[in-house]
Amino acid sequence: GKKDKIELERWMPVGLVFLIHHLQQKRRVLVYGTKGRDRAVAVVLAFVVLACPPMYPLKLKDTFAGFDIDTISQQQQGEADNIYHHSDLRLDLVNVLLEKNGRETFLHWMHNQTSLPQEPFADKESLRIVLQLVTQYRENAEPTRSTMQKLNRFFMSSSMYRHI
Repeated sequence: GKKDKIELERWMPVGLVFLIHHLQQKRRVLVYGTKGRDRAVAVVLAFVVLACPPMYPLKLKDTFAGFDIDTISQQQQGEADNIYHHSDLRLDLVNVLLEKNGRETFLHWMHNQTSLPQEPFADKESLRIVLQLVTQYRENAEPTRSTMQKLNRFFMSSSMYRHI
């Protein structure tokens, strides 16, 4: 919304790494917001784009278990007790993802994990398809036009894609 000019995009890599980390640990994760229709759905859409084949029913890609979040940051692995709030994510990792180039760091890491060519993971059409898949599970998933634009920008406007 109007209050959220850049926060969704800024925190998206942290949210995605949180989901990856906890789902790899076989934990159940609830992504929620005030109404569960807009920003929470955006985080789920981004996750599904990265971690699931675009088909119903949704399931994780076979390669998902091999995503290694410890390779995101070039910094030394933080101490186990140096955790960001109660997220179970290292504070140094969260700080790297929140830096100005956090999205770039995250997207480079995702390309390394998936061995896919350096082209965007999603575009407007693929985001629409994923939204249709997500609405099979959450009927009132109705991200605003602004939120969909932020998702598109998150995936499409990385400097690593400027050659395309």
